Amino acid sequence: MGEVVVGLDVHLKSTQVTVMKNDLIGEIVKKERVDTSKSELRKSLESCPKGTKVALESVGFCWPWIDFLEELGYEVLLANPVKLKLRAEDIKNDKVDSKTLAELVRINWLPTCYVPPAELRWLRSLLRHRAYRTKLSTSVSNRSRSEFRKRDIRLNANLGTIKGRKEGMELDIFEVSQNMELLDLIERQSKEIERLLWKKYGKIKPVELLMTIPGVGFLSALTLYSEICDIKRFSNPEKLAHYAGLVPKVRQSGEKMRIGRETKQCDKWLKWILIEASWSFVRFCPESHLTRVYEDACRRKKDKRKAIKIVARKLVNVVWAVWTYEKEFTVK
Repeated sequence: MGEVVVGLDVHLKSTQVTVMKNDLIGEIVKKERVDTSKSELRKSLESCPKGTKVALESVGFCWPWIDFLEELGYEVLLANPVKLKLRAEDIKNDKVDSKTLAELVRINWLPTCYVPPAELRWLRSLLRHRAYRTKLSTSVSNRSRSEFRKRDIRLNANLGTIKGRKEGMELDIFEVSQNMELLDLIERQSKEIERLLWKKYGKIKPVELLMTIPGVGFLSALTLYSEICDIKRFSNPEKLAHYAGLVPKVRQSGEKMRIGRETKQCDKWLKWILIEASWSFVRFCPESHLTRVYEDACRRKKDKRKAIKIVARKLVNVVWAVWTYEKEFTVK
């Protein structure tokens, strides 16, 4: 078989495969539906030479298949599902989707996503797992306080501490006692995750540099590192800010231009950690330039949440500069 391109519409149970000649005509060489398994995909693509471009849409379970296809020697292209819809046909089914992927690869018009290295994907997963446990801990604490209110108990203890949980256990309330045990377990597991992360990533240079920014601790720096992956992907801080969803939408035609709210097509975890770090920054550095920006934005916007997003946009410049030029941050 000559030079070809492949489009895969991957689902949990089955995958639609389209193999197309990579020429001006784009004749379809093969079109079939196979089970989503390594043996079936290997068999379906065995006639395709190594180096063949294989496109698949970005879905939550695509990573093991990307790794598998790369092991087979193919060049994997991960399609951006939002932009792909704008270039797809009106009729939508698995056969059409698979054909569209192959066609867009053939004409070099496929909107692609960045594929992080496998280790950084694992790091992202572990950090998000820890963030989920923190959210779960907050939920359990709120549930416990709800039990206090039902019984008109006024306990001012911090349930996030061992002392506070001990005071909660001493109330001898069945629901609260179980919640305190759950909080103890979540804290032990979270600390175990943190020890693992520190042991493996505590001495990475970008993380150490980012930790020199006030308000950016180890976990915040590590989250920035895992979500950005490679700062060289962004030639300037404006592109990084757009990736983080901290720039407004712009609609311009002729003489008319409308600027709307910030874009929602972004890395939500990166946006979240930048906003959290901004809150910490203005608390730790009350005399800094970014704090003055925050105070000015509060006066203009009359809304702290909108003001902190302006600070987060400025913080993007700091993150980009510190990482790109490999210089520690100094407060001004």
